[in-house]
Amino acid sequence: MIGRVTQSSMARDFLGHVQSLQARSAQAQNHVQTQKRILAPSDDPGGVARATRLRSEDADLRALHETVGFGLSVLGAQDGALGEASSLLTRAREIAAQTANGLTTPAQKQAAAAEVAEIERSLITLGNTTIGGRHVFGGLATGDAPFVSLDDVAFDANNPYGGPTDPFSVRTGQDGATTRLTTPGDEVFGDSILALENLRQTLLAGNAPTAELDALATAADGLSLEHASVGARSRALADRGQEILGSIQTAREEIGEIEDVDLVEAILDLQRLQSALEATLVSGQTLQQSIVDYVRL
Repeated sequence: MIGRVTQSSMARDFLGHVQSLQARSAQAQNHVQTQKRILAPSDDPGGVARATRLRSEDADLRALHETVGFGLSVLGAQDGALGEASSLLTRAREIAAQTANGLTTPAQKQAAAAEVAEIERSLITLGNTTIGGRHVFGGLATGDAPFVSLDDVAFDANNPYGGPTDPFSVRTGQDGATTRLTTPGDEVFGDSILALENLRQTLLAGNAPTAELDALATAADGLSLEHASVGARSRALADRGQEILGSIQTAREEIGEIEDVDLVEAILDLQRLQSALEATLVSGQTLQQSIVDYVRL
């Protein structure tokens, strides 16, 4: 009786050991095939929690990076429009200087007024610049253009802007930090439009635009200041974008450290387990053949 009990106990131990090695070998095989250390939450609950938190952080960072890309597009559109606007003001100042000397004929003043009108129309068009259907000098609003057309009966050079009066900002930091993308259009182009309109009306009246020279210079300075501000915000936003990319890379590396296996180590571990299983099966040859048949692999 004792011998049968001992033999039965040895058989159970042997079977349990073989099953354990088989399970561990299967898990090691999965680690090698998937190159993942965590195959189920139960493998490492703490690691799964950390990886989940990092994935949430990664998603937020990627959203911020998309926002930065959008912001750079908006500021890029503003930069181009302001560059063109400055060129228009330069030409208007040349016209004012040329017609302020008292030697210009009435016909020349009328021709100059017509050119100034085209400059004014072009400036208003720049003020209505859009990107993706959003007005970059109108608080990124959609719908009607923020600036009234020069040829519209409702045009008023003293109040040509009908868009939002608040700047548009976006979140660019996980701490809630924001970056301003827009300046209300009247603050950007209001002085320029009024200066051009006064220049045009003075020329149409046949007068020398001496007084308009200072207004045009002030308007040009305002455009230059806004242009510089846009450039500074673009550079800061581009730098922020690079910082976010670095944070995304760090988060993904940390996730990899938690979830991924060392492939070389995983292969060696699999080989060790397979060798141990083979050695165990060989040692099982000393047991009764019926048991060997039972655990046939």
